[in-house]
Amino acid sequence: MTPSAQKLMRKTLAEIADLTNGTLEGDGSLVVTGAAGLQEAGPEDISFLGNPKYAALAQASNAGCIFLPASSPIKAKNRIFVEDPQHAFSQVLWIIHDERVKTAPIIDTKACVHYQAKLGPGVSVGPFAVIERGVLVAEGSSIGAGCFVGDNVRIGRYCVLHPRVVIREDCVIGERVIIQPGAVIGGDGYGFTTDKKTGRHRKIPQLGNVVVGDDVEIGSNTTIDRATTGSTVIGAGTRIDNLVQIGHNVKTGKDCLLVAQTGVSGSTTLGDRVVLAGQAGLVGHIKVGDGAIVMAKTGIMRDIPKGEMHFGIPSRPHREAMKLQVLYGKLPEIYEAVKAVKKKLGLADEPVKSREG
Repeated sequence: MTPSAQKLMRKTLAEIADLTNGTLEGDGSLVVTGAAGLQEAGPEDISFLGNPKYAALAQASNAGCIFLPASSPIKAKNRIFVEDPQHAFSQVLWIIHDERVKTAPIIDTKACVHYQAKLGPGVSVGPFAVIERGVLVAEGSSIGAGCFVGDNVRIGRYCVLHPRVVIREDCVIGERVIIQPGAVIGGDGYGFTTDKKTGRHRKIPQLGNVVVGDDVEIGSNTTIDRATTGSTVIGAGTRIDNLVQIGHNVKTGKDCLLVAQTGVSGSTTLGDRVVLAGQAGLVGHIKVGDGAIVMAKTGIMRDIPKGEMHFGIPSRPHREAMKLQVLYGKLPEIYEAVKAVKKKLGLADEPVKSREG
C-alpha cells in the first residue's frame, strides 16, 4: 500500500474494534492512518496475524496495533482480538479503499452515451466509454474509461467496470459486481458445425446472453461466452480470477472459485461452492457437484460427485491420484526388478523400439 493511500484513514483503535466486533487491549484513543503487513507496518499502521507460523514477525512488528485470533499469546503495544484476523484487516482496507475512490460521479464529455440509454443517479462514465441503445445502468455504478456496453445491457446497482471492459448486447449484470480490466462478457460462444463432405466449419449464431449474479467478481482478461440460446449463468458470490475462459451455456452455482487460466467448456454445470484451481480444464456437458474441488492442472472428463476432490489428467479422486503418483516415482525401481527376474528366468528382454523404428 502506498503512503498516500495509508494517510486517507483516521480511525481510533476503539472505532476499529467496534467496526470489527473485536476486543481491544490497549489505548483506544490511538489514531491509526494506514494498514500494512507485519514487517512493513509502522506506529500508525494496523496489521494482522493470520497464520501462527508468522508469530515471530508479529512479536517483532512495529505496528501500532495487530489483529490477533482469540487467546493469542502475542504481546504487542495494542491488540484487537477477533474471530478472523484477515477478515478484520480487510474491513480496514475497505475503509481506505472507499476513501481513495471517493469522487463525485461524472459523465465524461469524451464518453459516447446513446440518447436511449438510461443512467441512474450517481452513475459515472469514463472517457471514451461507449454505452449503446437501450442500456440501463442502475444507481451508483461506475463505467471505466474505454468500456463498451452493448444494446439492451442491464447493469445493477453499485457495480464497477474497470477500463476496457466489454459487455455485449442483452447481457445482465447483477448488483455490486466488479469486472476487472479487459474482461469480455458475452462474446460469441465457440459454436459451429462441420460439413461432412467438404470438412468446412459453419458458424452457428449465438443468440443467447450472459447473466451474472450479485456480488460476483470477474478478473482481468477473462472471457465469458454468451449462450447459443438461453443464458450462460454465473451464480451469485462467485469469484473468477484472471485469464479464465467460460464457454457458452455454462452454469455456475453460488460462491464458486475459478482460478487463473481455468477453462470450462460449453454446457457444463457447476454446483454451489465449487473450486477450480489454476489451469484446470473441464470438457463440456458434465456436472460438478456442490463443494467439489478440482486441483491445479487437472483435466475433468466426466461428472464429479458432490464434495469430491479430484486431481490428474484424466482426473481421479484425490486419494487415488496421490497413490498413483507414489507408484509413478517407483517405476524405475520396479522396471529394474522385473529385468532382474526375467534375467534369472532366462527370458529375453525385448529391446525398446524408437518412434522412428
